[in-house]
Amino acid sequence: MSLRTRLMLLSCVWILLIVVFFNWFIYYYILKKTTDNEVRQLWNKAQIILRDPEIYAPSHWNSGQLQQYLESDTLIRIVSPDGAVRAQVSSSEELSAHPATYRTHYHTVVQNELGLLILFVQVPVVGKNHVQIGLLELGKGLNVVAAFMDLLVTGLTVTTGSVLLFSPLVGFFYTKALVRPIRQLLETMRTIRSKGDFILLSPQFTVKKDELGELGRTFNEMIVRLQENDRRQKHFVADASHELKTPLTVIESYTSLLRRWGGQDPAIRQEALNAIHSETVRLKGLIDALLRLAEVERHAQAELHPVRIAELIRSTAEQMRRAFEREVIVRIGSEEIQCIGDEARLKQLLIILLDNAIKYSRKNVLVECDEEERYVVIRVTDQGMGIPSGELPLLFERFYRVDKARSRGTGGSGLGLAIAKQIVELHQGSIRLDSEEGKGATATVKLPKTSLTAF
Repeated sequence: MSLRTRLMLLSCVWILLIVVFFNWFIYYYILKKTTDNEVRQLWNKAQIILRDPEIYAPSHWNSGQLQQYLESDTLIRIVSPDGAVRAQVSSSEELSAHPATYRTHYHTVVQNELGLLILFVQVPVVGKNHVQIGLLELGKGLNVVAAFMDLLVTGLTVTTGSVLLFSPLVGFFYTKALVRPIRQLLETMRTIRSKGDFILLSPQFTVKKDELGELGRTFNEMIVRLQENDRRQKHFVADASHELKTPLTVIESYTSLLRRWGGQDPAIRQEALNAIHSETVRLKGLIDALLRLAEVERHAQAELHPVRIAELIRSTAEQMRRAFEREVIVRIGSEEIQCIGDEARLKQLLIILLDNAIKYSRKNVLVECDEEERYVVIRVTDQGMGIPSGELPLLFERFYRVDKARSRGTGGSGLGLAIAKQIVELHQGSIRLDSEEGKGATATVKLPKTSLTAF
C-alpha cells in the first residue's frame, strides 16, 4: 500500500472518528440541556402546588384539587405512605399507566418507554411535626423534545453520511498536495542515481515555510555539498596525478639518460643520481602529505581533552629550531593556557605552520599564544616575501602554491595548509592568513578553550 493511500485512509478514519465524537457530544449536550429545562419547570410547578394549604390535609386530597395545575401531556398525583394513589389527574394515558412508587426523598427520573420519553419528579409532602404524610408526583411526556431529538439525529446522520461521502475526495486532494513534494524529491533522487547528475529541487518546493520546505532546503544543501565534494575530488585526483607524474617523469628521464650515457660519463651519472634522489625525496614527501591528509579526513572525529598548549608550542618550536637550525621566538601570555584538542594533531598543525614560516623566510620566526574570552589564539609570523592579497583565499586549497614563494626548491607540495585547515575544523576552530607582499605573513589559529559541542 502506497504512502498516499495510507494517508488518505488514515485521514478518512480520523475525520469519521472526529465527526462521530462531536455528533455524540452535540446530541447528549442538547438532550441534557433540554431535559434540565423541563425538570426545572416541573420543580417550579411542584413548588407552586405545595403552596396550597389543602395539600397538607390528607382528608382534602381529591383530583379536583389538582385539576387547576394540569397541562397537556402531564400527570399530577398524590401517593400516600401505603403506596396508594389518593388523587390523580392526567392528560396522557401513557403517564397514567406508569405505576406509582412511594419515596421518602426528592427524586427525578427520565425514562424511555416504548419510544416515549417520560420525565417524573417526586417531592415529599411533609406535614406537622416534620412528618411525611404523602408524595407529590409530577410527570410529563417529552414528545416535543423527543421529536426534536429525532430531527437532530436525522441531521447528524446526514452530516455523518456526507462526511463519509466527501472525506475520501478531500483526503485525495489533501494527500496529493502533501505527497507531491515527496514524489518530486523521490524522482529527483532517482534521476541523480540513474544519470549521476547533481540536480536541485525547484524553488517551488523549497520556498515553503513548513517541514517539507525545510526538507527540500536540506536536500539542496546536501546536493550542493556533494557537488562541491565531487568537484574537489576530481580536482584533487587531477592535481595529485600531475604532482605525482612530474617527479616520476624526471626519474624516468634521468634513468634513460643513465642507460644511454651514464656508463661512459661520470659527470652525467652523478647528475642523474642527484636528480633521481632529489625527485625521490620529493615524491616521498608528497605521498606522506597525501597520507596525512587522508588520515585526517578518515578520522573525522577524535577524542578531545584538555591540552597544555603553552608546553606543546615550546617543545614543537624547540624541535623545529634544532631541525632547521633557525631561531624560533616563542611568546606565551600564560604558561597555564589550555585548550580542548587532540595533542598529536595539534602538534602536527604547529609543525605545518612553523615549517611554512621557516621555508619561506630567512629571518626569525615568531610564535605567539594568548587567550580570548572563549578561544586560545596562536599566531605564527614570518618575515618573508609575503603573499599577494588575491592569493590568500586560495592557499587552503589542495596543491595550490604561489609560484614565487612555493618553488621546487622549497619542496612544498601544496598540501600543508589544507591539512592544517582540516585539523583546525576538526577542533571546531578557525584559521586565517594575513599577509602583505614584502612584509611577511601571519597565520592565526583560534581553538576553543572548552568543547563547543559533543564530539
